[in-house]
Amino acid sequence: MAKGWVWVRRVAIAAVTIGLVLRFANLERKVYWHDEAYTSLRVAGYIGPVVEEAVRDRPDLTAAELLRYQQMPPSPSLADSWLALANNPEHPPLYYLLAHGWGRLFGASVAGYRAIAAMFGAIAIAVMFWLGRQLFPARPAIAWVAMALLAVAPLQLIYSQEAREYTLWAVGLLLAHGTLMRATEQRVASAWIAYGLALGLAWYGSLMTVLLSLSHVAYVALIQLSPRAWLKSDQKPLSLKTWVAFMLAHGLGLGLFAPWLWVIVRQWARLRTVTAWANEPKPLEYLAQFWGLHYSSMVVDFNAPLSHPFTLFGPALVLLVVGLGLGHVWRTQPRSVALFLSCGLLVPPLMLIGGDLVRGSQFSGTTRYFFPSLVLLPLAIAPLITHGLTAPQRRSRALGAALLALLLTVGIASGVANNRALTWWNKTVGYSNIHVATYLNQVSNPMVLLGANGIAMGEALSLSHYLRPDTALWLLPEPEMPATESLQSVLEAQPQATLFLLKPSSTLLDTVPSGWQTTPIDAGQFAPTDLVQLTPPPTF
Repeated sequence: MAKGWVWVRRVAIAAVTIGLVLRFANLERKVYWHDEAYTSLRVAGYIGPVVEEAVRDRPDLTAAELLRYQQMPPSPSLADSWLALANNPEHPPLYYLLAHGWGRLFGASVAGYRAIAAMFGAIAIAVMFWLGRQLFPARPAIAWVAMALLAVAPLQLIYSQEAREYTLWAVGLLLAHGTLMRATEQRVASAWIAYGLALGLAWYGSLMTVLLSLSHVAYVALIQLSPRAWLKSDQKPLSLKTWVAFMLAHGLGLGLFAPWLWVIVRQWARLRTVTAWANEPKPLEYLAQFWGLHYSSMVVDFNAPLSHPFTLFGPALVLLVVGLGLGHVWRTQPRSVALFLSCGLLVPPLMLIGGDLVRGSQFSGTTRYFFPSLVLLPLAIAPLITHGLTAPQRRSRALGAALLALLLTVGIASGVANNRALTWWNKTVGYSNIHVATYLNQVSNPMVLLGANGIAMGEALSLSHYLRPDTALWLLPEPEMPATESLQSVLEAQPQATLFLLKPSSTLLDTVPSGWQTTPIDAGQFAPTDLVQLTPPPTF
């Protein structure tokens, strides 16, 4: 790197340092929500439906008992953990097996399981630098800027502190992108094997790696059809032998994933059941609100509600910068590089959005499914910034420096805000549980009733981390209220109990026995519909 670029490297190192601190600081602070609670359950070797059957319709169930299911048992078993994971085949097992090993060595803890995700988030930063060097070998400054942008990207910080597999997936995606570029340039067996290994790692991060594969197929096909002038000066058009190597590499990746593919085949009915929510229709205008937010969350994210003006102009500005950056790449870089970034950025979202339009599903409303595209966003912006920084005109250099400073500043500010918060938008089921538990812990002898639904068990598991150990949690066997006699017997057994309904459905509220009063709790820190007090008639 030229002497004049030393300051860029220093800025990048500073951004990476801040990004690492934000990944590992306050790991236990944020709410341990529904999905993370199930992480602990499966890692410990407990099967969700079996646990739910054991704890359902037990008014004497306590938070302490539910918390025990999220700790490692006295004799932890890898086989039990595998069976628990196989019951939810939509989540490949690699992260969870690593968490199982962590739990056996150091004990199960919120911070420990999230630390695994933070470590992969840190690895992703280094892999981004390597990928930048692969794409732009003559411009090392681009790799430094892209690494800095990823280090403080709010979305990456968010998932680096979540006890799930998504930062592991990000590492696999970045490695797969980089090894494909090397393989198409070098065209030697070792490069294609490395690509296949990277694909295998990506598959163990998420089944949505299929989107990455489709973008790579599109890239290779378009390179084959492109004019010779589009390629790098030392790059030859793809041959049949190269196509065979490309397909064999994909076969290697799927072969490595074969043990879990066999689980998916055997558990196909279960997979369809647990992913049925994604096939439920959502209004197009509702989903469209999220498409731009997926991308803006890689740059700036202050957890603004959908009604906030930022949700309109913020994503538009970020997409404008990305579009300008991609246009700059097409004007200044080899067309093969521009085509690679275009396919990687555009094919995954087009497949998700197009699929939702055809099927009436809601996959495109989920940010993490856009990861195959989102991990490339810093590489679309970094060349534009470095071009400005090296321009002969002082004004262009000032604009480049200002854009870099702005992106790093809003990213760091977003990360600091996230790190200090107790909850964030990604904690969808359980968003307010810390605040609900804080309120309940101030009540004498609370008993929380949860109507039967797909999230009640996860809500109870999440709450168990924050409630007093002796707090009663009654998981109702039906989505309706128990009969008056059942409620009366519970109050006779626990006469001092104060009853609450957690996030009651309309069905649950409509079936409250005559004479009982329901009072939404307006504590200011959560929605009144999140917690409703249930008061018996005076005769009780």
